[in-house]
Amino acid sequence: MFTIKQTARLTGVPEATLRTWEKRYGVVTPDRTDAGYRLYDNHAVSTLTAMRKLVEAGWTPAQAAQALREGKIPLGSPVGEPQGEDRPGDATAYLERFLAGAAAMDAVAIQQALDRGFSLGSFEHVVDAWLCPSLVALGEGWARGEIDIAGEHAASHAVLRRLATAYEAAGSRSRGPAVVVGLPPGSAHELGALAFATACRRLGLDVLYLGADVPATSWEAAVRNRSARAAVLGVVTAADRPAAASTAELLLSQHPSLLVATGGAFGASLLDGTATLPWAVSDASVALDALLHGEQPSS
Repeated sequence: MFTIKQTARLTGVPEATLRTWEKRYGVVTPDRTDAGYRLYDNHAVSTLTAMRKLVEAGWTPAQAAQALREGKIPLGSPVGEPQGEDRPGDATAYLERFLAGAAAMDAVAIQQALDRGFSLGSFEHVVDAWLCPSLVALGEGWARGEIDIAGEHAASHAVLRRLATAYEAAGSRSRGPAVVVGLPPGSAHELGALAFATACRRLGLDVLYLGADVPATSWEAAVRNRSARAAVLGVVTAADRPAAASTAELLLSQHPSLLVATGGAFGASLLDGTATLPWAVSDASVALDALLHGEQPSS
């Protein structure tokens, strides 16, 4: 039996992602010690490794988990021992380097960790399986006093620059329906929304990313000027919900045929007439693309 830390190293899947996959997709159900700590057996390790490989190959986490639950994908050979912290795909080591760079306020170390992290697979896989857990860990490190706010800001801005570059690089693929993406008034946590906008561009959607703290009237102007078919508001915190609801209400009143969707940790059930996208960036972008093309998104 393996602890969650050992399982993360064996599978190349960050601990935060292991918890997310367990809760959201039910791909494995680890045993628990008397103290409540997770324990994974060899079968669970093989299953999680297979899921990681499927996601890296372009499957959404929901599709990969369903295929594994239904026995449609062979698990393959047993997982071998890790070959040092620099082995390809050691996501946990890269996460730890990212946090150490932030704690030391070392811009070079932060960039090197991001280089390593973004080499783990496709953009969507990296965002869901490595970057988002790394950002959560960054926030937790700041809350515990292990990372100064200066280091947290330096790391966050490095991520923002990396995502902005990926967004611009994906612009040449934008040929599909016009979509506006951003945050409602007062909301400043834009990394998830920018990652989502980039993933949508990579699917071929014509995305205009508005950024953080966008007034409701500016949302309406963007939708009108772009003749957008969809507007997606990131709702990152509970405090964002009232402004997001007001913005969505204005958009629907002015553009009744507009698809208004919400994403993020607090986007669910925001307002009648709006769609709720899955939390994971890869799943959310695929779901929006399906809705725009008149399909029912996969659960």
